[in-house]
Amino acid sequence: MQPLRRLTAGLRRWPAVRWAAALAVAALAAALLVLASALPIARADASIVGSLAAVATGSALIGLTVASYLRTPIGADATFCDLRWPALALLALHFSTDLRSAEPLLFGAARPVVALAAIVLLLWALRERLESERRATDAGAETSGEICTTCRPLFTRTSAHDAHDHSTAPAPSGSVSGTP
Repeated sequence: MQPLRRLTAGLRRWPAVRWAAALAVAALAAALLVLASALPIARADASIVGSLAAVATGSALIGLTVASYLRTPIGADATFCDLRWPALALLALHFSTDLRSAEPLLFGAARPVVALAAIVLLLWALRERLESERRATDAGAETSGEICTTCRPLFTRTSAHDAHDHSTAPAPSGSVSGTP
């Protein structure tokens, strides 16, 4: 229970901009999934209700995950590698709720299983992002761990010092000019 409290404490510290982004992205994801999957909202079939519940839950998690990429503390910057699991979960959520196709990719009992797997994957991705932030901001947190050397940041961060540095000193060997 303690790890859940730590993670929800991180969410409680989010600024309003992050919450607004989470809400906007969740609404957009839900609209796109409903439109792409041709989910009939008016019909109350059990499979439709299950699909709508999966879309609602998945969209909320996608919104929170995307919002976690914005205004991150130094040391918890979002990378392109952070996108792979939410993108995979979004595709799985679409395939598990798709009713438009005459020959759906998934059918029968596979649909709810894949939808549940997509939601679990989104929960895990969100937890990893929030843990990354916690480790970056918590002085007592464990800082050792795996470091990906191939991941590139989603957003470049410029400090006030970097923005005003007009020196013509050569870049250190092995690095591209303008990147550390």
